[in-house]
Amino acid sequence: MNIKETLELLNALQIAGVAVAKIAKDGKVNAEDLPVLLSLSMDFSKLVDGFSGAGEIPEELKDLDEAEVMAIISKLFVIGKAVKKELE
Repeated sequence: MNIKETLELLNALQIAGVAVAKIAKDGKVNAEDLPVLLSLSMDFSKLVDGFSGAGEIPEELKDLDEAEVMAIISKLFVIGKAVKKELE
């Protein structure tokens, strides 16, 4: 089995996490956040794809090989870095 659904979910979480970080950066939600919400709406299909296969993830995680573990860890690192960048 591969980790396609896992990586799609992580991609969706990155999109959502970066958007939330951008909105939360100034500590308030207001009209200045509309461009972020518009950008998020443009990625809506990626968000849907990411969450639609979430039910398959436990099965994917049962038989991870070393390369898959490294791919997941690498993606988590990229997500953390992207969110941190938006909060700086």
